[in-house]
Amino acid sequence: MEMPEFLQTMPDEFLLLGFFVFLLIYSFSLPITEEIALVLVGLMAHARNSNFLLVLLVAYPGIFGSDIVYYVVAKYFGFRLLSSKLFMSLVKPKKIYASERYFKRRGPRIAFFCRFVMGIRAPVMIAAGLLRMPFRIFARYDGLSALISTVLWLSAGYYFGSLIERGLHALLAVFSVLTPLLMVTGVLLIRHRISCEERRIDAQEALEQPDFSSMPCEQETFGN
Repeated sequence: MEMPEFLQTMPDEFLLLGFFVFLLIYSFSLPITEEIALVLVGLMAHARNSNFLLVLLVAYPGIFGSDIVYYVVAKYFGFRLLSSKLFMSLVKPKKIYASERYFKRRGPRIAFFCRFVMGIRAPVMIAAGLLRMPFRIFARYDGLSALISTVLWLSAGYYFGSLIERGLHALLAVFSVLTPLLMVTGVLLIRHRISCEERRIDAQEALEQPDFSSMPCEQETFGN
């Protein structure tokens, strides 16, 4: 995997802007994952003698910017999907309610940890928007996770590029296999958690529902 031609031939004065655009596009995991994209940027930044801190200052907005795009699109345009007849016929209202409850309790933790897992980070960002997680909470947890990930992978490419470059194609092959596997695993796990939340809802409704069979019956006496 090589850097795009436009970055390889870009003058030094526009290189940082090129890094930002490259990461903003490729952090959508098409056609490569953001981890590989950050390693490639680190490799090229080191080869072009770019200052690491300056590269980090443009790399982080590129990575976190794509997260915000996922969140905003899902939050402001996802309601049409949720309220569509087709979606309502496929997904029960109770499952949507259970998803909202589960995400309200575990959302920040999910947003932070799933950000490190390729394959399920984008679905989690979309879920955060669809289920109306407040933006300040999303930005705090997802933004911190994105910062950690950016520093780690960018540093790997910048400082250990000579070691990584020899195995870059193997690393890309590993990520291409792991991504769909982790995506399926993550979806199944979240689906299981939501099913557990549905059972909690059923149990609460059963407790709140009065048991009329155990109530004493009062007999009415009618006069002649």
